[in-house]
This record gives sequence, structure tokens and C-alpha cells, in this order.
Amino acid sequence: MKHFLLLALTSTALAVEPGFEPIFDGKTLDGWKHGGNWAVVDGEIACIKKGGSLVYEKAKVPDDFELRFEWKVAKGCNSGVYYRPGQYEYQLLDNANSPYGENPRQAAAALFFGMAPTKDVVKPFGKWNEGRIVCKGSVIQHWLNGEKVLDFDYTDPRWHNEIEVLRIRGGDLTKRGANLSLQYHGADVLFKNLRWRAIPADEKLVSENLTPMPIPDGALRKEQERVNKMLAGQKGEWRHEEVKRFKADEAHQGVAVDAEHFFAITNAAIGKYRKDSGERVGGWKEAAGGHIKHLNAGLILDGKLWCAHSNYPEMPMKSSVEVFDPKTMQHLESIDLTSVGGSLTWVDWRDGWWYACFAQYAKTGDPARTRVVRFDLNWKPAAEIRFPAEMVAKFGKNSSSGGSFGPDRHLYITGHDAQELYVMDLPVTGDVWTWKTAIPISAHGQAFAWDRGEGGVLYSIDRKTHEVIVSRVTGD
Repeated sequence: MKHFLLLALTSTALAVEPGFEPIFDGKTLDGWKHGGNWAVVDGEIACIKKGGSLVYEKAKVPDDFELRFEWKVAKGCNSGVYYRPGQYEYQLLDNANSPYGENPRQAAAALFFGMAPTKDVVKPFGKWNEGRIVCKGSVIQHWLNGEKVLDFDYTDPRWHNEIEVLRIRGGDLTKRGANLSLQYHGADVLFKNLRWRAIPADEKLVSENLTPMPIPDGALRKEQERVNKMLAGQKGEWRHEEVKRFKADEAHQGVAVDAEHFFAITNAAIGKYRKDSGERVGGWKEAAGGHIKHLNAGLILDGKLWCAHSNYPEMPMKSSVEVFDPKTMQHLESIDLTSVGGSLTWVDWRDGWWYACFAQYAKTGDPARTRVVRFDLNWKPAAEIRFPAEMVAKFGKNSSSGGSFGPDRHLYITGHDAQELYVMDLPVTGDVWTWKTAIPISAHGQAFAWDRGEGGVLYSIDRKTHEVIVSRVTGD
């Protein structure tokens, strides 16, 4: 693979690299299907009038492949390269002059409406860009102008929310066997030097799981409005079905889950249990006199266990994120969030941002002042979103004990005691979560976790019986 990387960084002459097959001969559109709106002009593929996409019909895209090409767009142009069935697109865009450019998930080299690139390295309109797509198994990589700007394994649960966006649009990352398609979207776009190769089975491709650019607030709200419209025609009754229960002494505050284990959480201890048998295989307990007083919830992300922590009911209120190694159950670090105000009850990750709930209780404040704060990668506050009146009424004298983004990108919330799971959406305008519904569940509030390796599976707790509840939530 190293010699291909070196070639990618050199000049893009028309000579095809060893192992690659040209799919455009520089003279004709032999092997390509179109409606008369594409032509070869000065050795380049050009869209000469309005019409549909240009489709390569000579051969299907290999399941594991590398595609290299050069592209150029006019001012404000939006186009794309579709390489797998459905809405599966390497985005081509004049980022600076297209309204799509405000959202990194729609910018040049993005997996359109799914995964944003790590950075903007597109050249100005009218200049040639070098594109590259590499797919092997469940790993997807997009390159732009010699830089790898997108790299992820779609089976990794950390990308749950990004994959949900694409799924809502109609994309299925597991599908194969498409014809390569060059999109016409109403403006001039040109291509040249298209070539590809099938990646052999013994050639390894390891994902770095690069972190995409975060979505700015204004763009995120516009995207949410678009998602809401896509979901408007989907109707169904919400259903909760309990599947099984496991005894866990630490099941008092919440639970976290990864591919093989669940982690029962109590105030100053965590138990690690096998998902298949419920066998306890490890744990952590705070030492006498230690600073951890009241763990509330947990999230497995990027190979770490992130736990919300507060000093409730002590005053003044203090909050932190406590980070553990889920393999060794060693405590790694503390992230102090006391300056934000309130008692931290849960944290989650979506679209390049941290979301954290800071609760207020009648005993120490006003439950209506509970809010979710959005943080950047460095835990710098960027925005606040409050709960609607219907949710505050459900809180009573308490607050939100659990929260996580789940199926279809809804925000799911639990209170302190009620046997209900509340569903909300990010607001399109304003700073208040949009109330959707309440789902009856087995658990009496407290923190929960979605099994992001198995859609719709929820892990919650029964603090009275010290049990972890596994259930399935479907609908809408």
C-alpha cells in the first residue's frame, strides 16, 4: 500500500499507476451511459447541457476498490460521485460559494449527508482537485488533494449518529454492486483521469477513525429541519419490549454498554459484566476519601468509558467527567466542568460535539433550569438547550437522570423515578428541545445506554432490585 500512497502525492499525469485500470480513455465516452448532456471536450468529461448523471456501465464498482479521479467545478457548483447503491456519494462542491458549504457534512469530500471530512482542503472553483476513494470491508476513506480527510469503520459504534443521518436519507453502507455515477446538479462540472483498481483480499486497510469537523449550530438546525421532513411520512406506534434482566450489585445510578460488556454504575463503583451471560468480570471502586462521590451515567466512546459525575446533594454544586479504561477498569482522568453550573447527570456525543445535561433539583435549585450544554472537543461550552414545559412537569422535584441520542437521531431522556422514556428532537429554531412523545418502559428512570452495535436495544436499570434491564424499543 505504501507505493500507492507515494504515487497519490505526486503529479497526476495521465499515465495510469500500476495495478489501476483507466475507465475514461480521454477521447470517448465508450462504456458510459448518458442522455446526450455529457461529452468529451479537450480530453475532459464535461457536462454540456441539462440532463441526468453519467453512468459507467462497462463494469460494476468492485466490492473492495480504490478510485482516483480529478474534478473541477464552476462557481457555486454542487455535484458528486456515487460509488455504491443508494445515497452513497463523494461530494464535489465549491465550498466557498455554495450554500451547502456551511455544513461540513455536505462539503467537498464528505460522504454526503453522513460523514464530514476532517478539514477543508478543496481548491477554489475553476481549479482541478484530486479525488480518491478507498473502500475495503467496512472501512471507507475519502482523500482530497493528497490528504486523507475522511476515514472511518462504519461498524464502529462511535459513528452511530452519522450513519443514522445517511440511513434516513436512504443510504445503506452494507450494500454493494453499484455502477459508478457522476452527478449533474445544475452547474458545470468536469472530470478527467478516472481510474480504479480492485483491492485484493490480502491487502490490509486499517482505519484511523478520523474525527470529522463539527457541524455549526445554524447548519445543524437546517439539517434537522430537513431530517424532520424526511421522517414526516414515517408513521408507527412506539413499542417497548423487555428482553431479559441481569443481577448487578452496582446497578443503582446507570449503565453503559459496549460490544461485549455492560457496566453497572453506582455512586463510587462500577461493575463490568459480560453481555451474554451476566458474569461479573471486573470493576472499579473509589478508595476511601477519594474525590468521586456521585457517578450518574456512562458512555463508551473511542475506547474509553466517560462517566458523568457530581457532588450532589452537596453545595456548592460541582461536576466533572470521569474517564476510565473499560478494559482494565483503571481511572484515567477527570475533566472539571464545575464552572458551567448544575449537577452533571449524563453526557453523549453527536456530530462532533459533546452534549451534557446539568440538572437542577428542587432541593438545591429550580428543575426548570436544567439544561443541556453543547461542548466542543476541548470541553469549551458552545450552546445551551433547555427542556420544554412538558418535560419539566415530568421532572417534578427532580430532573433528567439519563439521556442519549438513539435511533433516528432523537434525543431520549429519563427522569428520576417515572417508568417512561421521553423522546425529543433538536430544535430547528430557538433553544428548547422539541417534545415528541413518552414511551412506557420497565425501568424507573435513572441513566440508560443504547447498544449502538444492535439497533433499538436499550440497557437500563432497576435500582430497587439491582438489575440491569435489556429491552428493545421500536417505532416511529
